[in-house]
Amino acid sequence: PETQGIESLPQHQPQLQSLRSLNSVGNGITVAMVAVALGFACCENLVYIFVYTPPNLELQLTTLFSRSIFPVHPLCAAIQSIGVCRRDLEKEKHIQLGRIVLPSVILHGTFDFSLMVMTFLNMYNILSNGGDPAAEMDLEEEFSMDLFLEIMPSLLVALGVVIVGWIYFVVGSRLQKARLDALDIEEGAALISDASIV
Repeated sequence: PETQGIESLPQHQPQLQSLRSLNSVGNGITVAMVAVALGFACCENLVYIFVYTPPNLELQLTTLFSRSIFPVHPLCAAIQSIGVCRRDLEKEKHIQLGRIVLPSVILHGTFDFSLMVMTFLNMYNILSNGGDPAAEMDLEEEFSMDLFLEIMPSLLVALGVVIVGWIYFVVGSRLQKARLDALDIEEGAALISDASIV
C-alpha cells in the first residue's frame, strides 16, 4: 500500500502545482524584483548623500528628498518583471534579455538625461554671463524663488518621465494579467480533461 501512494504521487503533481495561479507567481516575481531595486536605490542614495553631496545637513536632506520622490529604480524593475513573466510564465521564448531590459533603459536614460540637460543649461547660462559656477553655489544662500524657477522645468520633465513609465507599467501589467488568467483557464481545462480520461 505504501508503494502505491509513492507511485501515484507524480500523477497528482501537476494538480499540486496548479494551486498557485500564474498571476500569483507573476506578482511574486514583481515584488521580488521591486524589493531588490529598492535595496539598490537605498544604497545609491546613501552614496549620493554622503559621498557626492557637500557635508551640509540641509543639502544632504534636500538630496535625499529629491532622490526619493522619483521611484525610478523600482518602476524600472516592475517594468522588467513584465518581460520576465512573458518569457518564463507565458513561455514566449522570443522575449530575450534585451527586450526585457530595453523599456527600463529608455525610461531611466530619459530620466537621467532630463536632469543632466537642465544642469548643463544652468551651468552654461552662468558661464555665458561671465559668472563663476563655484561662486554661484553659495551653500549659505537662502532658498529663493529664482532658484525654484530654475530647477522647476527639470523636476517637471523628470516627473513626466516617471508618470509615463508608471502608465506603461499599469497598461502592461493589466494586459499581462488578462493573458495569465487565460493561461490559468486553459491549464484548468486541461487538468479537468486529463482527470476525466483517467
